[in-house]
Amino acid sequence: MFRFVFCLSVWLACAGLQAQEKMSIDSGSVQNLEEVKIQAYGANTAAFIVPASIAVLSKRDLNRHSTYSLLPSFNSVSGVRLEERSPGSYRLSIRGSLLRSPFGVRNVKVYLDDFILTDAGGNSYLNLLDVASLGGAEIIKGPAGSIYGAGTGGALLLKSAGVDSRDSAGWKINIGTGSYSTLQESVQYQARTPGMKLGVTQSHFQSSGYRDHSGIRKDLIQLRAQLQSSALLQTDLLVLYSDLNYKTPGGLTLAQLSVNPRQSRPATPVLPSARDQQAQVFNKTFLVGISNRFFITEKWKLVNAITTSVTDFRNPFITNYEKRKETNLGWRSTFQYDNLQPRSFQWTAGVEWQLGRFEIDSSGNNRGVADLQRVRDKVKADQLFVFSQVRFRPTARWDIEAGLSTNSFGYSVDRVIGAPQNINWKFNPQVLPRLAISFIPINRVSLFVQFAKGFSAPTLAEVKPSAGGVFAGLQAESGWNKEVGIRLKDRSGRFSISSQVFQFNLRNAIVRQVNSGGAEYFINAGSVEQKGWETDLSWMVIAKRSSMVQVLQFKSAYTRNDFNFKQYAPSGNRYDGNALTGVPDNILAFSILVEIKKGFFVDVNLNRVDRIPLNDANAFWSEPYTLIQSRVGWKGKWRKSTLEIFLLGDNLGNERYTLGHDINAFGNRFYNPAPQRNFLLGLTLAF
Repeated sequence: MFRFVFCLSVWLACAGLQAQEKMSIDSGSVQNLEEVKIQAYGANTAAFIVPASIAVLSKRDLNRHSTYSLLPSFNSVSGVRLEERSPGSYRLSIRGSLLRSPFGVRNVKVYLDDFILTDAGGNSYLNLLDVASLGGAEIIKGPAGSIYGAGTGGALLLKSAGVDSRDSAGWKINIGTGSYSTLQESVQYQARTPGMKLGVTQSHFQSSGYRDHSGIRKDLIQLRAQLQSSALLQTDLLVLYSDLNYKTPGGLTLAQLSVNPRQSRPATPVLPSARDQQAQVFNKTFLVGISNRFFITEKWKLVNAITTSVTDFRNPFITNYEKRKETNLGWRSTFQYDNLQPRSFQWTAGVEWQLGRFEIDSSGNNRGVADLQRVRDKVKADQLFVFSQVRFRPTARWDIEAGLSTNSFGYSVDRVIGAPQNINWKFNPQVLPRLAISFIPINRVSLFVQFAKGFSAPTLAEVKPSAGGVFAGLQAESGWNKEVGIRLKDRSGRFSISSQVFQFNLRNAIVRQVNSGGAEYFINAGSVEQKGWETDLSWMVIAKRSSMVQVLQFKSAYTRNDFNFKQYAPSGNRYDGNALTGVPDNILAFSILVEIKKGFFVDVNLNRVDRIPLNDANAFWSEPYTLIQSRVGWKGKWRKSTLEIFLLGDNLGNERYTLGHDINAFGNRFYNPAPQRNFLLGLTLAF
């Protein structure tokens, strides 16, 4: 199956270039598609010329295969994996950065509009957001420290719903119900006046889950406002509240998986079960952001954004009970000069500062109740980086970007309950350069080359994992990323393909380990070599509203990873040359969208994932799997409203697979079985 679909993608690339060239000349009825623009790195220009590996997901892309989960859309992009060990337990991998993220999103800087979503400790609660609250995303692959701060995994730039000029004013209601007692609903209201844009989103999602003890409930309210006080001043406001609770059923061994994949982690002679301990996560977060865009002149612009958040986090686990009260404050200021004529020159400079204060209680867990064996730490995390970037386009065929940032990080831990302990440490300031060049040698062909240094200090969750203890000896990971890419498109803009190869040599890679009690901790793994090839293809074969088949579109994304430990000898065991834990060699995503007259549509997505090494020794590997998802339905006018009725199908091939393994798990409890074939019936009403 994998070879067949890969060969089909290659054939589509060849056939598409020929067919689209002919169609763009011979068919005057074919409309050109709107060209995708990139906002990352302050570009605000066509994706075709930007000298970087950046994937763009529109609002339609985010909703294409699910109205409640980001997984299908993110996993349609080469080099990107969004996983979910159990409903709500997201973790994001960009080019293999999952190695240090057993749960949560780490080593990837996340922004929501102008506002910083990643906290000062390096963690991002991506699972607090909802598909309905988002209007799009840009995913930067590889180090982006020249303008987005330190990190080796990349950056995620999210756009909130409600402020895009293409969004229509009015109400939008979505509701759906399906397998495993799933219920999701969202209500959106959007208003437009000459000086204001307003978007309000309320959403709710709940499910009992496929496995025992895997239920989830999430409620979100988001307000997004944009005020144009004058031609020179624009003020943006974001208010978000999310209340999330999901149960964590725990990993299974292969034998337990074979007997009953729906069971939660059973008890052992030493440890109670996940159900007995009421293992789960409670997260209540309130976030407020406000920014000002001041257009000093036609060419000079100043943007100031302040973000603050408060989080109440509780995690009864099998071996312990952790409670955290988190307060974060962030400030980002960007100063930009943009001269578009006659030769485009842009200069961007700025500063970003974050401060986090965390009160962390760790205690024993007595069947979901914290016992009196309590340890309390007051933790402070701060980070500061200053950045500057120049972008120069001497002609329409060249684009040159050069950026530089200096980054500082520090942590302090003060134990106020328990054995006295006070630790303060700072990582040496790091200078992170980036140089990128793109060139159009002939029309509709673009080449680019990029060199960037990545640096990532240990996150708070790695310095002080949930089971307790402080690991101040962890070193920051760093390395150089080198890549070369090519993009091709036809005249009409209906066919495009992009491909890039890269090599990232990482030093002091941070790796997760688990002790005999099930508690996690992190170590440095020496050096890692990451080589990869990524290809994304899109072909709009038919786009005619007057024909019976109005839309026929193919998309595919292929990822080839060759990631290996170069020098790694934990506890005297040599793993040099082993495949990097948790990273599959091959991933292929392929989708077909068909829209026919009278409003009917069929959208099918296939995702093929190769086997995955489950521990550093490469002694255990997962089985490859092919996931098939679909969305079928009808969309049309109902009275004065737009109505869409749809049926979502997930895992139509009824595969037994895991969508998020516990890597390096003690006792070989690697497996978190994902749901088998399931469906959701829903409708969307806009008026």
